[in-house]
Amino acid sequence: MSPPSSGSGNDSPSEFLYFFPEEDVTRAELLSILDGSDEERRAWAISHLLRYAQWDDIWTYVSEDQVREIFAALDLPENLRVAWARKLKIEAPAG
Repeated sequence: MSPPSSGSGNDSPSEFLYFFPEEDVTRAELLSILDGSDEERRAWAISHLLRYAQWDDIWTYVSEDQVREIFAALDLPENLRVAWARKLKIEAPAG
């Protein structure tokens, strides 16, 4: 699958990804985070994908299985967590 055209491509300063509104992150940096061993940083990146990215852009960078694996560590508002849990067929914790 090819990377989304909006905010990705080469890694020049003008090519920051749009779904990181508070930090400048390039496609190369995101891929490094997603492939890295720092689970907290990976959760941060995936949280941003699920909060801010367009549908097709999300699945360009992660799979449903990758999201399921780290779901408990994601920083999502409750309504979004419930919606994603339903979509990914994850049982949301009570209360």
